[in-house]
Amino acid sequence: MLARLVLSSILFISTSLFAEEFFPESIYQLDEKYTHHVIIVEKSTHTLYLYENKNNLPKLVRSFKIATGKRTGNKKAQGDKKTPEGIYFFKRFRPASELVSAYGKVGLIYGAGAFTMNYPNLIDKKNGKTGSGIWLHSTDDDTRISKGLDSRGCVVASDADIKEISKYIELGNTPIIVTQNISFLKKGTWDANKTEITETIVEWAKAWKSNDFETYINQYSVSDFHSDTKGNFYSYKNYKRRVFKRPGEPEINFRNISILNFKDYAVVTMLQDYKSKSINDIGKKTLFLKRNADYEWKIISEDWESTEESAQGFVPMSRYFKVEVSDDSGSI
Repeated sequence: MLARLVLSSILFISTSLFAEEFFPESIYQLDEKYTHHVIIVEKSTHTLYLYENKNNLPKLVRSFKIATGKRTGNKKAQGDKKTPEGIYFFKRFRPASELVSAYGKVGLIYGAGAFTMNYPNLIDKKNGKTGSGIWLHSTDDDTRISKGLDSRGCVVASDADIKEISKYIELGNTPIIVTQNISFLKKGTWDANKTEITETIVEWAKAWKSNDFETYINQYSVSDFHSDTKGNFYSYKNYKRRVFKRPGEPEINFRNISILNFKDYAVVTMLQDYKSKSINDIGKKTLFLKRNADYEWKIISEDWESTEESAQGFVPMSRYFKVEVSDDSGSI
C-alpha cells in the first residue's frame, strides 16, 4: 500500500513537471511580419535552433549542428576568433560565385554561400567592441561542423543545412540571437518579464498618441540614450519638445510588435503608421531598450526604416540557392 502511494506521488510530481510550460528567455513576442522565424545559436552545444511564430509565441521547428569561433567567449576585438553574442539581423546574402570572385580560392571555404550579420550592432558599439565580417555561412568541408570550435568568429553550418535554414530567412527582418547558453523560463516568470518590457512600450505609445510629452520622454534613458541624427538625450528631448508643440495630434498606429531579449537589453520591432498634417508615412520602427539599476526598461536608441505595407505573408521557400530540377530521364 505504501509503495503504491509513493509510486502515485512520483507519477503525480513527474506529470506536473512535464505539464509545466517553459519558453526561451530571449524570445518574448513574435509576429508574422518581422519575426515570423527566429534563429537562436547556442554556442555551448554548437546547436542552431529554428523557431517559428505560433500565435505570437515561439515554437521550435528543428535544430542543426553548427561550428563557432575557434576561441570560446564573447567577441570583443578584431581577430580574437570569438563568436559575438547578442541580437543580430541578416543584411546580405553572398552566393558562392561572388565569394570566389572576391576572395579567390579562399572563398571556397564558405561553401554554397553566406548571410552577413550586422555585427557590431548598436550595443556592441556602445561597449567598444571591434571587428566585422561575422556571417552565417556554409563550408566546403562538412567535417568542420563536428569540431565545434572551428571558425574565425562566424557561425558555420553544413552545405545541406544552410540551404534548408535559408528558406526561413528574410533579409533585414529575420533575427539571429547568439548566446552561450539558452535560458528557459517558467511561463509565469516569462510572462512577468515580458510585461515589464511591454509596459514601457505601451506607456511610450500612449503618450505619443495623446501628445503627453513628459510621460513620453520619461521612457527614454537620460544616461544611455543616443540618436545618430539628434545626439544625446537632452538634444533629443529639446527636439521632441518642439515636435510635440506643433498644432494637432498625430494619428499613430502600431502593429506587428515583436520583443526579443538578450541579458539586460531588448529589441522591439513594430510596423508604425504615422499621419499628421505634414507627414504621412509607414515603416519599421526598432526600439532598443536597456534595463537600468532600478530594473526599469528605458529606450536607449531607435531606428526607422520606411517601407510599404504588404498583405502577403512570408512563405518559407528556396530564395537564395538554385533549385535542382530532375529531367524526364530521372537524372539531375
